[in-house]
Amino acid sequence: MQPLPIDSHLHEILDAVRTHRIVVVEAPPGSGKTTRVAPALLERYSQSGSKDRIYLLQPRRLAARSVAERIAQENASAIGARIGYQVRFDHQISRDTQLIVATEGILLRRLQSDPALEDVSVVLLDEFHERSLDADLLLGMLRRVQETVRDDLRIVIMSATLDIDLIRDSLGEIPIIRVESRTFPVRNLYKPMNPRDRLIEHLVRVVSDSVQQYEGDILAFLPGAGEIHRAAEELNRTFVARDCDVLPLYGAMTLEEQSRVVQTGPRRKVVLATNIAETSLTIEGVRVVVDSGQARVMRFSPDVGLDRLCLESISQASATQRAGRAGRVAPGVCIRLWSEAADRARAGHLEPEIRRLDLCSAALQLVAWGEGESEDFPWLEKPREDAWQAANKLLEHLGAISRGKITSIGIHMSQLPIHPRLARMVLEAADRGCLSRSALLAAMLAERDPFDRREQRERSPSIHTKQTSKWFSDCLERLRVLERALNRQHYESPFGELNFGALRTIASAAEQIESQTKSLVGSDPSHDSNHGYSDQDDAPEEILRSLLAGFPDRLARRRQSGKNNGLMVGGKGVTLHPQSGVLEPEFFLCIDLDGGKGSDAIVRQASGVEVDWILDKLVTSEECFFHPSQKQVVARRQTRWLDLVLQETPTAISDNAKAKAILMQGVRQYWDQAYPKDDESLCGFIERVRCLRDWIPELELPEIGLPLLEEVAEELCDGRRSLAEIRNAPWLDWLRARFTPDQLQAVDREAPARIQVPSGSQIKIEYEQGKPPVLPVKIQEVFSWRATPRIAKGRVPLLLHLLSPAMRPQQITDDLASFWANGYPEVKKELKRRYPKHSWPDDPANAEPGRK
Repeated sequence: MQPLPIDSHLHEILDAVRTHRIVVVEAPPGSGKTTRVAPALLERYSQSGSKDRIYLLQPRRLAARSVAERIAQENASAIGARIGYQVRFDHQISRDTQLIVATEGILLRRLQSDPALEDVSVVLLDEFHERSLDADLLLGMLRRVQETVRDDLRIVIMSATLDIDLIRDSLGEIPIIRVESRTFPVRNLYKPMNPRDRLIEHLVRVVSDSVQQYEGDILAFLPGAGEIHRAAEELNRTFVARDCDVLPLYGAMTLEEQSRVVQTGPRRKVVLATNIAETSLTIEGVRVVVDSGQARVMRFSPDVGLDRLCLESISQASATQRAGRAGRVAPGVCIRLWSEAADRARAGHLEPEIRRLDLCSAALQLVAWGEGESEDFPWLEKPREDAWQAANKLLEHLGAISRGKITSIGIHMSQLPIHPRLARMVLEAADRGCLSRSALLAAMLAERDPFDRREQRERSPSIHTKQTSKWFSDCLERLRVLERALNRQHYESPFGELNFGALRTIASAAEQIESQTKSLVGSDPSHDSNHGYSDQDDAPEEILRSLLAGFPDRLARRRQSGKNNGLMVGGKGVTLHPQSGVLEPEFFLCIDLDGGKGSDAIVRQASGVEVDWILDKLVTSEECFFHPSQKQVVARRQTRWLDLVLQETPTAISDNAKAKAILMQGVRQYWDQAYPKDDESLCGFIERVRCLRDWIPELELPEIGLPLLEEVAEELCDGRRSLAEIRNAPWLDWLRARFTPDQLQAVDREAPARIQVPSGSQIKIEYEQGKPPVLPVKIQEVFSWRATPRIAKGRVPLLLHLLSPAMRPQQITDDLASFWANGYPEVKKELKRRYPKHSWPDDPANAEPGRK
């Protein structure tokens, strides 16, 4: 075998595995960790006489199969003998197989039936930097197995780049073995786009130049299949197609199609790939990587309840992985289509799937394993609370769990290697006698879309025009096309050219789904109305009702007859794609749903629902809610499917406690409209209390802040229904009720609202926390006052704003005696000239006060 950098570290790795339950191996691409560590462990355990199995786990099916074939070749073993692989719906293993290369989901499902993994000695989690949801879930479950029943079970985490701080924080002090050197050096070059350039044009130009400048195959990373096809079309118009094979590589391709790309051929290759090529997958001969720096990342959107593809810049870890592909077989070059400054600004790691994806499958696996409500499950990183709640809510809708406990149907769902929605669908189909056709439908929804939309766009440039065909279900029409093709009958496809490679994959998956479902629920040949792919349209209603069982939270109601938009469970607006033929049913399921960028989600596949299919599960109840435009609590008698309102009529409010709580929610939301901020008596009392708390803290007056005011508001909500009623309610009375009689007397005595001046007038004192109290008063009205009056037990003088007869301030003072002696003569001189009819005595401290 060709020497690789990992070889010199194998002894250290084996010793660490022998003495520690968890070991981390961090090694760059091309160092050999994927193909050398697991066989070395197998050899060590075999020498000790152990017959236990070793699992080497990969995040993708193609990688698992390719790695197994590579290891078998290097160890002169036939695939399926001592070394084999197992992926969903495909395997090459036997009773003698000791090293199984598998996808993570395979071992997850085995844990359900064999929680102790009795015949497994080591599990290797490869390409862990991808932080797939299955990998995170599996690591937690394996750690639980170690803690409870198998302290001899070993876990090896392997990747080129890892968040070591996170690993240490979660797993503690464990051996981390680093392999520093690359097999071959890779030179990074930066060729950012000009502002006017488009990505495809720039990438095609760089790839074309690279074909002429460098040797070897070229691997170009693009965000998705659409960009790959456009780039391939452009490259095929250039000289590149004359000298090279231009090949796409993305996840929706079949395993056979992907394998052909990986295999070495007689001609030079230009491979256009998504981030599927970042992993342990080796494309022999690649010497040049052209990296767009972008990827489509799936993120869960809680407001829609869906995963949504978002175009994002890749992380530094992904960029390192991609560059490493150029150094697997010889020195290489990586051309990055961004600047060095932009490179430094990239995030270190992509947020893991557990923080950004639909968690329904993970939640089902955990609850089936007995960990559904466990707060101490050893996550490497905890999932988002909103996504976790959404997952459990969906499982309840599907009938998989009830009050946090798994149901019998939930147990069956957890044992099928498909999404819980599809598992629920085929189990319902088995009960309704249409399993064969529904299994094919489930496989169609789970696997790659067999219809080539790109070909359809070429044939029909008017892709955005309205669909002229009408039918009840897009899914059923697609299913009919597949069945006719599988029966080698003539068919017409309004959905695009049928890809027969994808069709074969779907047919194989359907057989596996049907077989596994029958093994769970039993098989009754007389009960299933269709075996094989008949040209008879058997049990269409039962198939569509099975769909409803798997997608109950995707029911939508058309907003208006003849329109293509509707409202879905959860309150999300939806719009049917122009190519959908579901033009008439009032109710329809949103099967293939794209969250989209606008206000409405786009429904690419819909399926009609008859009203009588849902009647037995409708719920009628009185619903109180806060009307956002009327700003009041109203009650409606509603008939609902989950939270989708089908019928609504006004009704009287009967539950006063509920109405009070709802009104209080509205008060909090619209506080400025509910709180009477213009009520001078209320606001004045509040300011007097706040000031007095500062001046005389020993009174221990209550603090009047938002919490106390909300408590008052909540009391005012009792028996009231609108914000207007709350705003006009006796706030001051209810607020004063929060004080003891002694406290109220102290407030009125020590911080009076008004004070009587010598003229006999009752003048309002202006209070503001943090400032002295202000008394605005005409000079004539305070004649005979010899000193400034004081409040708050004499601790605080009033700040007198002495006014002219025209009510304009002439002097501000808190020392009236000083003003009479020093300032008054000058003020008198000026004001007597302007207001000669008013009294201006020489001795104001002893003069008669007056109001005029």
